[in-house]
Amino acid sequence: MKLLGLTLLVIITLCSVLVAQPEINAPNQVTRQPVLVEPLLREATQLLKNEQFQEAYRKARQARVMSQRRGYKGREAHATNLQALAAMSLGHIAEAILLFKEAAALSSEANSEDVSKMQFTALDRAGRLSRLAGRYEDALWCLEQALQVVQRRGDRNAEVYLLSNLSAVYADTGDFTKAAQTLEAALPLTRRLNNRIVEKSLLTKFLIVEKGRGNLDAALRYGEQALAIEPRPQLDPKNKQLLLTTMDLHYQLGMVYAALGQHTKAIEVYQAALQRAKEVHVPQVQAFALGELAWSQFKIGAATTALETAQQALSALQQGGGNKHFESRVLFIRAEAQRALGRNSEALISYRRAIAALEQARSLSIPTEMSRAGIVASRHNVFAGAIDFLLGQQNTAEALEVAEAYHARAFLDVLAGAGIETSLELTAEQKTEEDRLFAQIASVQKELWKPEIKPEEETPLNHKLAEAEAALETFRLKIRRANPRYSRIEAPPPIKSANIAKDLLDANTALIEFVLSEKKSFAWVIHRDKIVSVILPPGKEIETLVAEYRNEFSGRINSLTALQAITKQKAQGHKLYQKLFQPLDAHLTTARKLVIVPDGALAYLPFETLVSETKNTSTYLLERFAISYAPSASALAAIQTSQPAAPSKAKGFIAFGDPIYTKSAANNSDEIAVRGNDLKQLPYTRTEVNEIAALFPPAERRVLLGTEAQEQFVKTEPLHQYRYVHFAAHSNVDEDHPARSGIILTLQADSKEDGMLQMSEVMRLKLNADLVTLSACRTGLGKLLNGEGIIGLTRAFFYAGAQSVTVSLWSVNDIATASLMKSFYKNLQAGKAKDEALREAKLELLKGQQRAWRHPYYWAAFVLVGDQE
Repeated sequence: MKLLGLTLLVIITLCSVLVAQPEINAPNQVTRQPVLVEPLLREATQLLKNEQFQEAYRKARQARVMSQRRGYKGREAHATNLQALAAMSLGHIAEAILLFKEAAALSSEANSEDVSKMQFTALDRAGRLSRLAGRYEDALWCLEQALQVVQRRGDRNAEVYLLSNLSAVYADTGDFTKAAQTLEAALPLTRRLNNRIVEKSLLTKFLIVEKGRGNLDAALRYGEQALAIEPRPQLDPKNKQLLLTTMDLHYQLGMVYAALGQHTKAIEVYQAALQRAKEVHVPQVQAFALGELAWSQFKIGAATTALETAQQALSALQQGGGNKHFESRVLFIRAEAQRALGRNSEALISYRRAIAALEQARSLSIPTEMSRAGIVASRHNVFAGAIDFLLGQQNTAEALEVAEAYHARAFLDVLAGAGIETSLELTAEQKTEEDRLFAQIASVQKELWKPEIKPEEETPLNHKLAEAEAALETFRLKIRRANPRYSRIEAPPPIKSANIAKDLLDANTALIEFVLSEKKSFAWVIHRDKIVSVILPPGKEIETLVAEYRNEFSGRINSLTALQAITKQKAQGHKLYQKLFQPLDAHLTTARKLVIVPDGALAYLPFETLVSETKNTSTYLLERFAISYAPSASALAAIQTSQPAAPSKAKGFIAFGDPIYTKSAANNSDEIAVRGNDLKQLPYTRTEVNEIAALFPPAERRVLLGTEAQEQFVKTEPLHQYRYVHFAAHSNVDEDHPARSGIILTLQADSKEDGMLQMSEVMRLKLNADLVTLSACRTGLGKLLNGEGIIGLTRAFFYAGAQSVTVSLWSVNDIATASLMKSFYKNLQAGKAKDEALREAKLELLKGQQRAWRHPYYWAAFVLVGDQE
């Protein structure tokens, strides 16, 4: 379970930085005003040191007004900074953030080295307080601006602090890959600085990342290393920075112990962290420690005590101006305690409030798919607890609506914003900058993909690539903040259960939605006239079975081994059917089509391959149902309504296939049979594309093969004119960095492109496609997150304007895939719905003469996601 990291390296560094500032931009003549302002600044500084915050606030505000009247930007910045510190210490966090931002803006107007230093400290504080308030987009923006200031100054010490704080923002939002990259950039600087406190803090951040990734042993090792670092003897043990770093370490260790089930130990560590937190005058810091303390109290059976502690945490959050992300966590803990104490009506209110708070938290997060998804993934137990409670109260419909609030919410956020990005015309300068950033990424990747690259060359290039990607993200954030249209974007709310039946289903179609959880899992079967819920085994049990089952599709099957392999696959397919699908089967007697909303590892599972048995007959679900998949019912509704009207002269088919790669085709057909990422030629992709194209009139088709199957042509062709867009090629899937996944096209040494059409580039395309087919290996895979599903290429094509996408779940056979695809499009041209067209194409292979192709390895890899009609 990933929870908020509290690395507050220098929230209050009064003694070191609160010094009187020299007069900046003052008139040449001597006036009384500076004489009046300077004593006020000194008084405010001393009052802060003496923790007389209310009086310090008053003096600082007075100095600010005086400086403002005379136009003394330097003194006004100093006074505003002091006022912000006083506001923060009084627990007025929202006001403090605004004041720190003002101080930074004023500092940028004053031409002075000292005031420049104040600019980055003000931005840093605004960023860290925004993080504490759960306003992650603001936090990222402020910290990025501060980082640019210190890098211009060449201040390595400050740069480490800022990188450390940036990593905490990424970790809070569940983007542990970026958090780790940021820490790795900071680590060499830290070692050169020989700053023990900074190193202790950085190790704590690594602990946070490993804990979030579920590597608890590694997290403990980082914690032990951090504990072993002793401060220098001459350092005051009451040093604020030291106290905050030590507090954060204890807090994070407490969460590791809790995750390991050692709640008594966790309570001990939390109480130590809480003692230090009380010395920091920021209510959110105390709230975090209290909230996690309440959870461990609940887990050892002290529900009444946990309820009281949770209420204290909520009060502290409210006092400090809130944090919706952590508020959802504490409300969930309160709900669990209330439920354990039999206070069900109160528990229901708490569960509902927890989910509402999480919805708000997501809107305040970094506006990237990974960060928005991470917010929900970090609170999986909030949804699972609410669903379990509601089903226990026989409230099936509301439980389903909670499942919809859990599934694919980041997908809907990005889809809602995609329309604005498509219509938003960048200025010439912005377009040039965006193109430069994409070219920079492409240049680095071309270097990384050179076959002769040495291992020692990869690390610096990977760092360079991460920096280029971060620069592109910062550019997009800047565009977003400058355009008020983005602030008005609202993702559609989760669909109501009654509307799922009314708007998405016909009499022959059922939607099945899954939620996997620790103690039990849940499924709903929705027809036009009824909703049924079913309890399934724990998520771990299901995921283990799915992992074992997927191994059946990892090896190649030939005619000699086919019969034995199919027998083994059917036995495992039936075992999984019994656990996962048989409990639902009684509610599907009238269904002929299924829409599956998977959760967790079920996103890897082609349900068509599950096997039911009656007497001596075994039957694949493929033989009973036409099956399609959706991120959620809400997502399916949004996809159907977001598609623009078809152009009046829509063309039929455009395809890119048989790209030229660096390796020539091998003579042995076994060596060229799999569409992996080894960049061998795929001769049957040419056959596939040509045979599909022949189904369309010449005026309605466009085929780009060989040297024409280039990335630059994908970007310049009028793709929005075509109903079907088809890629037959190799692919690359990066599950750690899903944005780097892409379709590998013809590699041209003299091209400015790198030859791979990646997620961020796909999202810039303008499609109006009824169907996009990615006829390559593993194109349906990517980063799997709880609730959100798989983040990868599939979604990028939805954002670009597709209504449905056909993708693969494993490495596919070149020849069998060509045959499957021809049948698929032939069925589409015959007027069949997409799900039925794909089903019949699969049945042709299952029932055909090729014995090996009867194994699901050959016919089941491709699945239809999105609109099934």
